[in-house]
Amino acid sequence: MVGFGILFILMGILGYAAFRREEQIRSGISAIHESHHRKSSILHGIQTDTLMSCFLVRDYMLDPLQAAGIQRRKDLEALASSLEQRIAGLADLMTDEEADAFARLQREIINYRNSLNPIFAWTPEQITAPRSSFLKEQVLPRRDAILSLTNEFDKLNEAGLKHEQQHIAGARSEMRRYLRRMSVYALCFTLAVAAASFFWISRLEQHQEKERRRAESAETELRQLSLKLVKAQEDERKSISRELHDEIGQMITGIKMELGNILLLRTEPGIDFLQHVIEAKALAERTLLSLRDMAMGLRPAMLDDLGLGPALQWQAKEFSRRSGILAAVQFKGDLEGIEESARTCVYRMVQESLTNCARHANAKSITISVAVNGDRIALTIQDDGAGFDANAPNHRGLGLIGMEERIREQGGVFAVTSQINKGTTVRAEIPFKKATANV
Repeated sequence: MVGFGILFILMGILGYAAFRREEQIRSGISAIHESHHRKSSILHGIQTDTLMSCFLVRDYMLDPLQAAGIQRRKDLEALASSLEQRIAGLADLMTDEEADAFARLQREIINYRNSLNPIFAWTPEQITAPRSSFLKEQVLPRRDAILSLTNEFDKLNEAGLKHEQQHIAGARSEMRRYLRRMSVYALCFTLAVAAASFFWISRLEQHQEKERRRAESAETELRQLSLKLVKAQEDERKSISRELHDEIGQMITGIKMELGNILLLRTEPGIDFLQHVIEAKALAERTLLSLRDMAMGLRPAMLDDLGLGPALQWQAKEFSRRSGILAAVQFKGDLEGIEESARTCVYRMVQESLTNCARHANAKSITISVAVNGDRIALTIQDDGAGFDANAPNHRGLGLIGMEERIREQGGVFAVTSQINKGTTVRAEIPFKKATANV
């Protein structure tokens, strides 16, 4: 959307720039033609007024009657005023190339007008005598000079028009080059946007396919986990039932038999009665210890009574006693006040990691580190066992999947790193809330 939006803006700027450039060229053409037309009109007017003034001077000198002379003088003054206005209008349209011709034309018109002033003070006899020489020497040469200058000026005007037309043609050629250049830029940018869009969409499709495969894999793992959890639950029930029947049941049966013997010997003096009492007591104590071991295996009471630290130390000690593998626990930070769900999660994580290590790792030592920083618990379990290839497919078993699910339920982060013959490290970071004290 951003790429095509930029492309749309670029095309809009290109169209607007082309429109403005075309408007400027059109305005320039209009101004040139208008200026040329005004100059031609003014020059034509100057020529007309000059010729008319010559005709009036000639008529005045041919018919110097007083009434006609006054009218012709007014007509000449009107033509002189018209010439001044035309010269003023022409001055506003001058270019640098026409300045010299304009100055000469203005000077000739002024001289021509000044040369006519004396004839209005002449008497009829004075007018009749020098009129031929005056017309030939004063009026006609100046008239011809003015007409020649106007023709020259008109040629300059035509040359200026051609020059401006060439300039406009150059501007149009430049505009065409500009449009071609901007079109190439726009095409290149379009191809870049298309390539970027194709690349981005391809990445999105790849990411979508990867996420689909991951979702399918997660669904398969969850299905397998569910089946394994059901099987593990059944195995745990069988184990508890077998322990209750084989161990606890036998002990209770022994206690029952001893109590029966005590009942038979209650009236008999001697050492046999005391011996059976001692045996019954010992059987009751062993039964109590077995029940306590079973309860501690399911969930140690000290996790709720004494807290996470003592429970983990007891777990590591019992693991070392049963497996012969040295397990050390290290703590950092305050473990007091951690909520029950977080305590249980950490305890089960350590329990499952120790079980996996005893089954698969063939390790000699295990280090368990628990660090509390603010409202997060960082757990690290590291062994020096056989390890495994973490990049191999299907390397995660029920234990790792179960641990990851536990951490995910708590909103934490779970990671496993391992190398063959270099051990395995399990890391987890779990957020928690402070537990509220029960009153």
